[in-house]
Amino acid sequence: MESEQDERQELAKQLESRAVYLLSMREHGRKELANKLFQKFAEVENYPGLVDFVLDKCVENNWLSDERYIEAYVRQAMEKGQGPYKIRQTLRLRTSREDLVEVHLAMEDSDWADLAKEVLQKKYGKSSGSLERKEQAKRMRFLQSRGFSQSQIWKAFN
Repeated sequence: MESEQDERQELAKQLESRAVYLLSMREHGRKELANKLFQKFAEVENYPGLVDFVLDKCVENNWLSDERYIEAYVRQAMEKGQGPYKIRQTLRLRTSREDLVEVHLAMEDSDWADLAKEVLQKKYGKSSGSLERKEQAKRMRFLQSRGFSQSQIWKAFN
């Protein structure tokens, strides 16, 4: 019985060490970090709740923060020219804090349209006048693949 307790404590130390290592590289969402720990340590399935215990300890020490992660990710994704749909989809895989995601993505549609316009100009240069339908459709698909809504894309073209 005592050896099982020792194994649990040793595994908890290894999990914490790995979590701190990963967090030292970059911010992570809680869900994303948990998945990485489960992948690295298969034996953790024998100890239910251990990963949550380690993650709670990381939160307690302020090493892990979904809010900090979401804020940083949204800023970085916007700098890369990604729209709200793509950002939201990625964050759903990495964190379970939908409320924080919505707060950090809450911008006016026109602000997202301005970002879409910048993305278009960066990719295609300044376009003067009207485009052929085929070329406009191509550019619209490009913006759609970046995660912009239809209304944001139309505003970017006007």
